[in-house]
Amino acid sequence: MFDYQFEWKNPQAGKVFVTGNFDNWQQVNELEKQPDGTFKKVIPLPSSEEKILYKFVVDGNWVIDNSMPVEEDGRGNQNNYINIPVENLGTIAAAAEGNFVQNKDQEEEDILKREEEERIQKQKEEEERLKREEEERIQREEEERLKREEEERLQREEEERLKREEEERIQKQKEEEERLKREEEERLQREEDERLKREEEERIQKQKEEEERLKREEEERLQREEEERLKREEEERLQREEEERLKREEEERLKREEEERIQKQKEEEERLKREEEERIQKQKEEEERLKREEEERIQKQKEEEERLKREEEEKKLKKEQEKLANEKKLKKKKFNDNKKVLNDDSGLRERSKASPKSKEVSKSPSLKEDLKFNESATKYAIYVLTTLSIVASLVYLFILFNSKINN
Repeated sequence: MFDYQFEWKNPQAGKVFVTGNFDNWQQVNELEKQPDGTFKKVIPLPSSEEKILYKFVVDGNWVIDNSMPVEEDGRGNQNNYINIPVENLGTIAAAAEGNFVQNKDQEEEDILKREEEERIQKQKEEEERLKREEEERIQREEEERLKREEEERLQREEEERLKREEEERIQKQKEEEERLKREEEERLQREEDERLKREEEERIQKQKEEEERLKREEEERLQREEEERLKREEEERLQREEEERLKREEEERLKREEEERIQKQKEEEERLKREEEERIQKQKEEEERLKREEEERIQKQKEEEERLKREEEEKKLKKEQEKLANEKKLKKKKFNDNKKVLNDDSGLRERSKASPKSKEVSKSPSLKEDLKFNESATKYAIYVLTTLSIVASLVYLFILFNSKINN
């Protein structure tokens, strides 16, 4: 047996156990927390083992110390280990005994200092609790940050995957397009081959037809030569007939040329005639346009004269109305004066018991006739004035109606 001190250097841990093949992995050895924040404990180990395997259990999690040697057990599990060479067992035992004595002295000193340390420990534990809470908060924030980074990484991986899939799809599409292009080229090549084959067949067919045609022409030539030999006796007659025919054709040609010349002359005359008619037509249209403009100008001049005439008639009518109104006022004034005179005479007659002179006046028929004439003249003037106003209105309306119709 020999003693070995296990150490865990993470001060943020709560409870730390060390276990291994020396205790059949039972988690019975709990490390003690030291003032400096580390966890330590000296544990007797068997010296019969060549290799001690162990792991730490920190707050329920099985972990290894990366600062110590690590190996795998063949099943995917990693463990720390301690090699104990056989030749060094005596040295290790002596060292363990020295460590045991030293640890015993240390325990006595610890007993003396424990009370002071407990007070300091409580204070430190409170500070550590606050520190742990702060560290836990920082750790949670760090975990959230790591989680966000992991999500972003997953998102980037997803985007890259989609991008790769899109590239693969595009690649497949390009390959499909190239395949279709190759198929189209092959189809065009086949069609071209078939076309060339058809053209070759058609060329051979035409060649055969040409040979047959030449053969027929040769046969026809031979036949014609035979016919010419047979018709030599008729050649002179035919020659004469040919000369006559040529003569007739020459005459007909001259006649046709003369007719064509006459036809061209007629066409030229018709063209000149059409141009002359078009010129005359344009001249007529220009004259009609000028005539319309002159008529419009005359019409506007007439309308202006009619307007001036209407204004003159309206002025005359206003003057006549003013004259009649003045005459009416004069007659009315005269009538009122005569009436006043009669009233004055009546008053004097009543007051003076009808003097002879007033009787003569009252009995005078000329005064009564004047009064009646004045009253009739007033009525006649009013009638004439009304009639003239109606006539003037009708004339004005008639002129306006005619101007609208002309426009």
